[in-house]
Amino acid sequence: MRSCLCGIFLLLAVLSVSANDKFCIAKDGKTATIIVDKNDWKGVIRAANDLGDDVRKVTGVAAPVEYVDVPQQHAIIAGTIGKSRLIDQLIKQKKIDIKRIKGHWEGYYIDVVDDNLVIAGNDKRGTIYGIYEISKRIGVSPWYWMADAPVVHQDELYYDEGLIYEWPAVKYRGIFINDEWPSFGTWCTKHFGGINSKAYEKVFELLLRLKANYFWPAMWGTNFNEDDPESPRLADEMGIVMGTSHHEPMMRSHREYLQRKEQVGPWDYATNKERVDQFFREGMERNKNYDNLVTIGMRGDGDVAMGKGDDAENMKTLHKVIDGQRKIIKDIYGRADAVPQLWAIFTEVQRYYDAGFTVPDDVTLLFCDNNWGYIRRKGTEKERKRKGGLGLYYHIDMNGGPWNDRWVNTTTVPKLREQLNLAYQSGIDRIWIINVGDLKPKEMPISFIMDYAWNPECVQPGQEHEWLRKWTCSVLGGISLEDVTFCADVIERYSKLNLMRKPEVQVPGLFNYNEILSLSSKWQYITLCCERLKERIPEEAQDAFYQLVYYPAVASANLAEIYNAATLGLDNGVIELQMEKDERLAHYYNKVMAGGKWDGMMLDNHIGYTKWSIPDRNTNPLELGFKIDHDLNVSKETKEYTIPAYQYIHKSDVWIFLPYLGRGGGCMGASDVMKEWPADGSGPKLEYDIDLSPTDGKGTIAIGILPTQDIVPARGLRLGVQIDDQPMQVIDARQGLHDEFQEYTPKNLAQSKNLKALPPHNNLLLSGWKNGRKMLRRDEVFDNIRWLEVNFANTTPGKHQLKLIMIDPEIVIETIVVNPDNNRYSYFGAPERQ
Repeated sequence: MRSCLCGIFLLLAVLSVSANDKFCIAKDGKTATIIVDKNDWKGVIRAANDLGDDVRKVTGVAAPVEYVDVPQQHAIIAGTIGKSRLIDQLIKQKKIDIKRIKGHWEGYYIDVVDDNLVIAGNDKRGTIYGIYEISKRIGVSPWYWMADAPVVHQDELYYDEGLIYEWPAVKYRGIFINDEWPSFGTWCTKHFGGINSKAYEKVFELLLRLKANYFWPAMWGTNFNEDDPESPRLADEMGIVMGTSHHEPMMRSHREYLQRKEQVGPWDYATNKERVDQFFREGMERNKNYDNLVTIGMRGDGDVAMGKGDDAENMKTLHKVIDGQRKIIKDIYGRADAVPQLWAIFTEVQRYYDAGFTVPDDVTLLFCDNNWGYIRRKGTEKERKRKGGLGLYYHIDMNGGPWNDRWVNTTTVPKLREQLNLAYQSGIDRIWIINVGDLKPKEMPISFIMDYAWNPECVQPGQEHEWLRKWTCSVLGGISLEDVTFCADVIERYSKLNLMRKPEVQVPGLFNYNEILSLSSKWQYITLCCERLKERIPEEAQDAFYQLVYYPAVASANLAEIYNAATLGLDNGVIELQMEKDERLAHYYNKVMAGGKWDGMMLDNHIGYTKWSIPDRNTNPLELGFKIDHDLNVSKETKEYTIPAYQYIHKSDVWIFLPYLGRGGGCMGASDVMKEWPADGSGPKLEYDIDLSPTDGKGTIAIGILPTQDIVPARGLRLGVQIDDQPMQVIDARQGLHDEFQEYTPKNLAQSKNLKALPPHNNLLLSGWKNGRKMLRRDEVFDNIRWLEVNFANTTPGKHQLKLIMIDPEIVIETIVVNPDNNRYSYFGAPERQ
């Protein structure tokens, strides 16, 4: 049996060697010495010691670390340019050429020089990343502690990758631990005595090993800076840039305000400017010696809109807020732009921006997604020229509107790549901050996002599965290649089904009877694969397997089957048994897995949601009074049928296949997401043969697209559609867009410089409309698809040629339903015609 020993992107060389261009790290119970300058950054020295211990994890013998300023023979030399005399001497002697990384933020250089392995960083984090890159290449996953990723024993270790020099594409890359109760907060309290520096030390190390550098700390029940003053000091020492969330300005947490509410007074800048300014000033003074990225602006008390709901008045106040904050920064740092700052364009703040509100040019505009992973804006040419650049606040976890998405991973690598590519190509590359909830169990998407932020070229369309396979290999070290493939397949399948309908928005009656059978067979296959794998996975990888593969897959399958049973009305004890299984799975995660190391981390209730917020307990859906008032029997005849978008008869080269994106086998999207096309029919085309069955001379199709947001509102979101030789129709692809943040009200449209009124929604049963009413929990966000209704006048029954013509390149086409039947309920649309 061949075992998997791969890192994320490159294989580790562990073979017997005799060539002189390979550096021996460990052999015959001896290891190379790691040498660093004692005057280098403390974070660098810490990382060097971690590398020494990582050698021990692999070989059983630690690599010693010595603090000297003179090179030794056959050593690992690690240091920062300008801080390490070791590295500076090598540069002076022209032993290493650092021109390729010169001037690049967080750049690092690795090479074998005169029988030494040299790691040189442009700055503190550059050196740290270079050191941890060696750790990864010898087989120590960034998740060795935070996910119990096993380390495979090897007697010999070599570095033979030659010259490496790298730096990040996105400048600030980090995570936001948010809505941390009950799970993350309970876990920290049980194991570390609170959400404190002891807990954060583990998180900071993980981030650095993932080549992340930025962190928003948990904030609903804790004060990062005050509960444990060691936390900010440790972050700065280790190399983490600290910030505060989108609604916590000037390095002050919301809880800090709550604890001083009587002293500070109302959270109202219009009436309480002096005391609020003092509160801001004290926060900046306290943290001024640390590496910070400062949130500016102001929202209401507790992550809500400020003021009394009048946007114009709020914008006047916000101008004064930012003027006051910039004055404080200038007073403390000497210049208003002396420290990096961001302004989060979140929820209602997007309306202010669309109405013309802006901030100083050096401040990063932090755009946001729709809270469920679809970005709300691309960067425009004008915005890309800003000194402060553009950033992204993105969710792979959500507690709030439109609905909770907290419990397990519900996103896929293809979706992440498609959306983040859209952001990056449009110039959103200064900050990527990711809401990860409790951090676990979102290990896979966190890893992908940090890899992609470092190098967006690393995963092209069609390479997502290979990335996932290599990641799976890296976190389940030592298992067979066959089992790696099975595990990656399970992760791919369960996350795809969860994205199709996230667990928290399940409700009885979503799927017709045929769809229940199909989905149930898919979930059963996943469960059976997991049971088979559980028997085959070696003992040392069982804990990692359970938390990264088995639990999220099997528990998700069990939850889906609970709702299928509820749809079928199975009140015979089946659901109670499934509820008991859910409890057993969570109990093992908390109490048994890794000897109870993760006790408290899996406490979110997730069955029986009746509103967006987490329920008080898991509840049998049959007890909640859900009514199904539509016919789920689809045995009757229908002329409706489905064509996957990739089953075209002809296409232009600009349209490319995006494998495994969406609900099915893949989607069709633009190869260049920045190139717009004229609305005259000359754009790239997808062509299909269809069989129309018109009613009163009107033929109808429904085009299923990903729920791309109104990301260039001044332009719109348009798709050309043509039948035969009829004139091309320009379809407003925002048809059915869910207005979660109330941007498109008449009042807001009147004051916006860019927004256009949304088109009328269609009444397709596919879109969840029945008898003029929206069905429960059916919209483009929850369904993860937007249906565009297109009608063709004066059409005859029979064969026709359909053309989909690119105008705006952000539209991703998933499927076409021909002759949609509003008398036949289906979540997915009728099957393909055989």
